[in-house]
Amino acid sequence: MPSSRYYSEVLDARKGRSAIATASLRAGSCILETQPAAVVSLTACGWCLAGRSPLSRCSGCRHVRYCSRSCQRLDWTQHRRECGAWRSIPASSRSQTVLLVARLALQLFLPLKTASSHENAVETQVLTLRHHLEDHTELQRAQYREMTQLVLLLLSRSTLEAPDATLAELQKTLESEIEQLFGRVNCNAFSLASELANEPVGIGLFPEGALFNHDCSPNCIVSFRGRQMRVHVVRDVAVGEELTVSYVELLQSTSSRRRELQTSYFFSCICQRCSEALRTGESSEDWYLDGLACNNRHCGAEGVVVVDGEVAVCKRCGTARDTAEIYRFERELKAVGALQGATTKDKWKNYQRAWELAVQRLQLHPRNARMAAMAREIGNFLADSTVSELLSQQSLPFFLAELRAVEWLLPTMKLPSRGLLHLQIGRLMAEEALPLLEKTQRSEKAVRHLREALAM
Repeated sequence: MPSSRYYSEVLDARKGRSAIATASLRAGSCILETQPAAVVSLTACGWCLAGRSPLSRCSGCRHVRYCSRSCQRLDWTQHRRECGAWRSIPASSRSQTVLLVARLALQLFLPLKTASSHENAVETQVLTLRHHLEDHTELQRAQYREMTQLVLLLLSRSTLEAPDATLAELQKTLESEIEQLFGRVNCNAFSLASELANEPVGIGLFPEGALFNHDCSPNCIVSFRGRQMRVHVVRDVAVGEELTVSYVELLQSTSSRRRELQTSYFFSCICQRCSEALRTGESSEDWYLDGLACNNRHCGAEGVVVVDGEVAVCKRCGTARDTAEIYRFERELKAVGALQGATTKDKWKNYQRAWELAVQRLQLHPRNARMAAMAREIGNFLADSTVSELLSQQSLPFFLAELRAVEWLLPTMKLPSRGLLHLQIGRLMAEEALPLLEKTQRSEKAVRHLREALAM
């Protein structure tokens, strides 16, 4: 692992590799900027990961898209070896994970003779990452074995240096290596997000970024600028302190976070935030993150109904809610969420129905994590440049709803999306205020949110 003037790699008996600060770090410091060993996107530009329209498909494989001829030329150095093989992939098998593993396998196990020393160093970094295959379920292993056969088929159809390897030869020599590569990608890959909308645009493997361990109240955040991964410190860090990031959505209850970490990353989280919740056995933070609103109008915003099996009672006043009704609304909400709108109008109708079910029927608590996620998804959909201007103007209330859902945690936790959320709100308020400059108060609020964004 390349050396850093900000931290060093230390082997911990329980956690394995860790990043330990070797200097005092101020909040806002960028401690890592790194490029991926490989990255794949099927929705954004295949090179710079820009999502702007229009994107032109590769005329060869018809899978990868580019925003410009320049980006296509830059990606061609790598894509030219795989382009013909990717053309044969059926739509049902067009998985970003499969394509990422195929791209990595081509680099690692069938490299060009002209591979640079840097490329060889990246290979070493990738192959030293943990794959945790021994911890995966048999079902997961079976899925990896199935996907491995597709990767082997793609490799046999790729442009290789003579003599070309047959599928049988590749199966004999690389089958176990590629299965392990799927494990490494599962445990170490990052989902890349766009800078402004914070929406997924692809996946990539960043060996240097994989050094940072998880914490449910991390002192660092990960962001992306095109293909580049950046790690910033979000609070002051002392020499000797471990530098951590979050592997999962932080705005989840303790049980949800720990379940996801155990299932996907194979460890039981005992960070301070989880340990405190486990020690008390009951966390008021978790009540709100999973809770429903109380129907007792005297209870106010602090009232929260917690569902436990067949019992749903407010933790503040004891008012009960009908669990049969709650579960019925949950089923309806799930069914609406599964609908695929063919047009923008259809998608907007589905979102409106889902929001009405969540807020009016199910009555998710305003601090519920799902309320924040749903408001963010709808807000991003409406704010998208391809949506009509009339719909775009309706995005602000949803971003404000997201802010209400998360701001109660913000004083104690630097959520990665906090600065972006203030930026979105400030920009939208400023746009609304431009034609009506006399609305000074609105303009001042916009400035406040933009300042909050810059302070992140």
